[in-house]
Amino acid sequence: MTHPLNSNTPRLPGRPKRSEEALPMDQMILRISSNLFMENGYEAISLQQIAKACGVTKASIYYHFENKAQLFTASVTSMTGMARMHTKRIMGQEGPLLDRLRELAEVKLARPHGDFETIMREARASLSPEQIQAIMASEEAITDVLTESFQQSMDRGEIRSGDPLFLAHTFSSLLMVGNREISADYNLSPSHLAHKIMDLFWHGVAPT
Repeated sequence: MTHPLNSNTPRLPGRPKRSEEALPMDQMILRISSNLFMENGYEAISLQQIAKACGVTKASIYYHFENKAQLFTASVTSMTGMARMHTKRIMGQEGPLLDRLRELAEVKLARPHGDFETIMREARASLSPEQIQAIMASEEAITDVLTESFQQSMDRGEIRSGDPLFLAHTFSSLLMVGNREISADYNLSPSHLAHKIMDLFWHGVAPT
């Protein structure tokens, strides 16, 4: 099994979609670069490749971002900010916790992604302590939303009492397992994979 970060030829998108062309240039660059970084890793993607994928010059990238590390940090924090917004929307809906978690899993697994921890290990040497802290804080903001939802469900008696932060980290870790290679190995759609992961998270491995 070949990990996307080890590919010699990163997959690049073609021309920006019409919806992306309508965005301000810096937002278009962030959206496209976040997809490239998440699918291919930090080292595999150059600013020249990002510029080509965006349909702009490399000078245009430098006009908005000082260097690759700054662009990576902005891309990741922008992506996690959107993820927090979607997480908050889904978890704030009415209905059973299981249904909301399953919907959240389907949304996340529908988007191709590599192993974020591997990507961060690769990028860490190029990032400043402040940039690393900004990325960590943006991730923690998503965890906070999940933690609050688990605590509320515990207070309602919907799930047994425990450590809501531990549950949030466990749930997030299980979703990280569901990357595109595993989906392909088992020939599962994002929806089917989300159901399998949620069944394991919700029921565990003990016999019923």
